[in-house]
Amino acid sequence: MRSLSSIIFLRILRTTVYSTISLTLCAWIVQSSRYLGIMNNNSVGLAKFLKFTSYLSIDIVAVILPIALAISAAFVYQRFNGSNQLIALQAVGFSPRKMLFPLLHMVMIVIGYLYVSNMYISPNAWRSFRSLEFNIRNNIDPPEKAGTIFSNNGFSVYAQKYGGDFFFENIFIIDARNSEKIYSYFAKSGTIKDNVLTLVNGERAEVDFLGHRNSVMYFQSYNYNLREILKVERKSAQPNEKYIHELLLEDKDESISKAQNALFHQKITSPLLAGIFPMFSFLLTVLAPYSRKFSYLRMIILMAIIIIFQGSYFWITNAAAKNSEFTKLNYILVVSAIITLVVLITGKRKL
Repeated sequence: MRSLSSIIFLRILRTTVYSTISLTLCAWIVQSSRYLGIMNNNSVGLAKFLKFTSYLSIDIVAVILPIALAISAAFVYQRFNGSNQLIALQAVGFSPRKMLFPLLHMVMIVIGYLYVSNMYISPNAWRSFRSLEFNIRNNIDPPEKAGTIFSNNGFSVYAQKYGGDFFFENIFIIDARNSEKIYSYFAKSGTIKDNVLTLVNGERAEVDFLGHRNSVMYFQSYNYNLREILKVERKSAQPNEKYIHELLLEDKDESISKAQNALFHQKITSPLLAGIFPMFSFLLTVLAPYSRKFSYLRMIILMAIIIIFQGSYFWITNAAAKNSEFTKLNYILVVSAIITLVVLITGKRKL
């Protein structure tokens, strides 16, 4: 019987992995298409764009995984039902409820991952995403090609050749931030690292309109702090960038505090959906009366339950971001579903 449980577990695991990857890829394509403008407007290479949008997949997986697990469990158990294997198993003393154990093991693994994701993986992914987005939008992270590297606030940088790893050759700079004094630089090479532009082997020309003087200076190395020059500062961390304990801290902005509070409770309750949806799947495909004629009806019912439940959950979460009174409704929704499932599964032998 243990080998049978292992077979069921591996089938559910395999199907869950495949369905999660497929659904995540579809959702990722839709989400990443919103940032195609960044790629075009800032001359971002394909590799960097894929890295940039890959951070979105963490939260996409967190939403899809409970649904994928429920669908995978329904698919596996449906095949057992369709081939009359459930009847044969019951004949040898294998209770239908014993088929629940492999699914429970899978549920525990998924719930554990989702809690780790909510507490550590997701905040880190969002921090990396926001940081890279900020750098790209503000041209602090330069385009991976020659031509115009920066042009902002009267400060423009051009390069004739790009050598890779943010190394440029034949760099020309015009610094017109001060209209009374304009500087131009030419350097044989330069690199950009940690938002610092370092010029090597060049000359600086100064045009002083007030003093009516011009001057030229040669240098071996010259540094520019790009953050200071471009005068861009990253906004404070958004709620989804914060670790779960940071969400409990009060913010000066009341609306942000409400959003943080709603996100905190969402991170606590959302992993439990990975237990609720698969249990509905088990209830409908294993314990409910089976009929070949209506074999796909239960799948339709399962999808309807998931859509209604997930939609209600997200609606309450969004409402809680504006009114904290809605927070308790999510707990009521989740706990009532768990109690109902436990009663139905452990109650009668057959529904």
